[in-house]
Amino acid sequence: MKVIKRDGTPQEYSFIKIADAISKAFESVGQDVPEKFLEQVKDSVEKLIIKNNGQGTPIEEIQDVIQKELIKRNKYEVVEAFINYRRKREEIREQKTDLMKQIQEKLSASNVQNQNANLDEASFGGRLGETAGAVAKNLALKKMSKQSRKNHDDNMIYEHDLDHFMTGDHNCLSIPFDKLLAEGFKTRQTDVRPAGSVNTAMQLVAVIFQLQSLQQFGGVGATHIDWTMVPYVRKSFMKHFKEGLKYCEGKTDEEIEKIINDILKD
Repeated sequence: MKVIKRDGTPQEYSFIKIADAISKAFESVGQDVPEKFLEQVKDSVEKLIIKNNGQGTPIEEIQDVIQKELIKRNKYEVVEAFINYRRKREEIREQKTDLMKQIQEKLSASNVQNQNANLDEASFGGRLGETAGAVAKNLALKKMSKQSRKNHDDNMIYEHDLDHFMTGDHNCLSIPFDKLLAEGFKTRQTDVRPAGSVNTAMQLVAVIFQLQSLQQFGGVGATHIDWTMVPYVRKSFMKHFKEGLKYCEGKTDEEIEKIINDILKD
């Protein structure tokens, strides 16, 4: 006797697998599956197979028989658990099928997109890298929360470089320069004090870029470096303005202080 799998291939009938699925459904709701029930299901399933004259019985029809037998006995909680079990198994099968298609596509370079300018997807290394990326993305979607995956699948959010999700590294970050320059920061070797001038601030921007790029994959960015520099441009301007008043205009410290206070009031 044969059953027909979802992919259309025939397989020898085995009630052991069916009994295992039924047992898991009962266990999921805190119940033990009655032996008599398994015998009754087995009898119903084999009658269905015989009815099909040995031509092969689709696995879906067998599962429908199981659900009907559960409903006859008012096992509605188990029915729901069994349906959920079927749905999860179907999702797993779809994921595996989709993944295998992606792997074949990447290995054969049948759909080259060259999304990264640094990588030729048609090259040997490119094919292997893209294949590994497809597997890593598949795993990442399984591990992230259901809501996050749904948002990603629905294009509500975009998980950039999804193939790096499982490794825990960061990619394409916008660095909080405002905070780092204003409060200072720590490196592995030393503490860096807050910037006191535009010259120092720009030097620290270069240092931060370098430090961050060593700690992650991909690029780093400054979303509003012009606005970030405003306080330090002011500090530098005020410093040189005071020096100009003192050495070019010959103003005393008291006079300079008054001039500055008048400017700040305006």
